[in-house]
Amino acid sequence: MTHDELLADIDSEQFRNSRTLATPYAALRAVVELHKPEPLDERGDVCLTCCPDLLTLYPCPTIQAIEKELG
Repeated sequence: MTHDELLADIDSEQFRNSRTLATPYAALRAVVELHKPEPLDERGDVCLTCCPDLLTLYPCPTIQAIEKELG
């Protein structure tokens, strides 16, 4: 799943309607916005939020955990 696809999934009406509070939606979206892919080289993209001094390939552990829980 790409970063944009994950944001679209979170923004979907089905996702928002399945939650009873707006706060968890906003919090989750804010986390995904922070953990965006940045181009690196032929190895792919990195997440500078996770570890700005080291190379954490995207999807980072944070995005992987969110994707796993969203199914």
